[in-house]
Amino acid sequence: MTSDLRASDTPLFRFKNSRVSLNELLLLDYDAVRLREDLASHAARLPSLFRQMPVVLNLEQLPAEQPVPPLDELLAICRESELNPIGLRGNNRYDEALCLSHGLACFGASARAERDSAEAKREPVTQSPARAEPGAQSAVSETAAAASNTKILTTPVRSGQQVYVPGGDLIVLSSVSAGAEVMADGNIHVYGPLRGRAMAGVNGNTDARIFCQSLEAELISIAGYFKACEDLQSAHWEQPAQAYLSGTRLDTAPL
Repeated sequence: MTSDLRASDTPLFRFKNSRVSLNELLLLDYDAVRLREDLASHAARLPSLFRQMPVVLNLEQLPAEQPVPPLDELLAICRESELNPIGLRGNNRYDEALCLSHGLACFGASARAERDSAEAKREPVTQSPARAEPGAQSAVSETAAAASNTKILTTPVRSGQQVYVPGGDLIVLSSVSAGAEVMADGNIHVYGPLRGRAMAGVNGNTDARIFCQSLEAELISIAGYFKACEDLQSAHWEQPAQAYLSGTRLDTAPL
């Protein structure tokens, strides 16, 4: 009897706080045919990224006057490209019961959306617009856009994690573990050992580069051109290095 009581008192599970990076599919507009084609194109170019990758569907930037996409259709399009939608953000335009019936978690508004909503509710302040040179305005806008598309990670990217930055650079201030994948349309900077997979210029940007403090990668790729671990074990192995394209050849060099 005592052994049975002890067995029943033994916990069967526990919760653990895990810092897993979740990617969001941010919809700027909706056209079922184009979305299906564009996702299929991305999936063909980055099969390891799309294969059952969990994503949060973000509807915050869809035009307010546009009808929301049919949820069944939107989920089917994502799953055709092997994405795994797990939740919705900005889903107040859908009935919550509908979301739950599809097994989707309901995420709150992002900090940016909440800030924009708060600012929209403030009383307008009348003031004279500042005049600036058109060239200066353009330069500031381009700089701000580039900065907003850069993602900085301060913690290690663990085995099994996938991080993708569309339209910008990825900066990892720590390490990338074996079995992890980091991807960006722009450059990738790793201020520690790079032991997993790094794919820069995934949108075809041949000027993208990969920088790391210790090259120990399973694979690196730029604009679809790649080198595996066995091809990387040269003079730059386990050294601060950068990777770049020379025509159609992927080269490495010391930092």
